[in-house]
Amino acid sequence: MNLQLLITKKEYAHYNNRTRTKHLFAVIDLDESKQYPQNFVSVLPLHIGAIVKPSNVFEGLFGNKSLEIANRLLHKALESKPDSETAKAIRERIELLATQVNNKAQCQNGGNTINQSKRRVKPCKFCYECHIKDRQKIDL
Repeated sequence: MNLQLLITKKEYAHYNNRTRTKHLFAVIDLDESKQYPQNFVSVLPLHIGAIVKPSNVFEGLFGNKSLEIANRLLHKALESKPDSETAKAIRERIELLATQVNNKAQCQNGGNTINQSKRRVKPCKFCYECHIKDRQKIDL
């Protein structure tokens, strides 16, 4: 598969006749065809999770390597796009994917890695096993 990122800029009207631009990221396969609708693979998602069940088509196609492929495609597109507005959108997407990689912390007692939830305001300090051990000590 010869994958490439196709970035299109879409302008739409916002409040009081202000126009906003939105960049759409599509993953295409150049081995299939040279024309856009025929070589479409999937849309590049905003969030790629490290869960067992894929939440979008991109994760379903590429599995565990989806984060690596997304980063590689974005960096390759950043090198080829000199337009400052498009480059800014690509950098924002790279930052979104980079924050998903660093959502792990270490337990203060055991040193195990903890997956931090995005919904929680306060980060977890202890893993589940250490929390259960601590509760058993309190109950005795």
